[in-house]
Amino acid sequence: MSRCVHTLKAKKADSDSVLSDSRNTYARALATGGEPEVKAKNPHSNDILIGKRIRLRREMLKISQKELGHRLGVTFQQIQKYEKAINRVGAGRLQEIADILDISIFFFYADISLKEKNTSYDEIASKEEHTLLKSFRELKPKQQKAILSLICER
Repeated sequence: MSRCVHTLKAKKADSDSVLSDSRNTYARALATGGEPEVKAKNPHSNDILIGKRIRLRREMLKISQKELGHRLGVTFQQIQKYEKAINRVGAGRLQEIADILDISIFFFYADISLKEKNTSYDEIASKEEHTLLKSFRELKPKQQKAILSLICER
């Protein structure tokens, strides 16, 4: 046999072993019916925002990374990677997370398009701000006006 044929056979054997290797995430994902993980070397701002929202909602419900991971069938390290935007969250997996966290999938995407169009958009940066906003929305209109007048006095 020629040297080229040996090289081609070796390359084919290598590619076959990669697909059959249980450590290969793509092969493992296909074998288990899941989605392959996509590494985000330079995460997009949307991926970062989605990760922050996963963490925010998880902490609001007082669910640990370990518990969320267990309910999703992944490790807590994988949840860390989602929250830090090291790994991108696929659409199907994001829907599973939304279901577990009892929130609409739109929660993760809310204001993303607005943020790109309007650079002066202020993001809710802390749990305290979120609690303040949530509490404000529960007030009667008269109480809201009183709070606003108190806050906006300069």
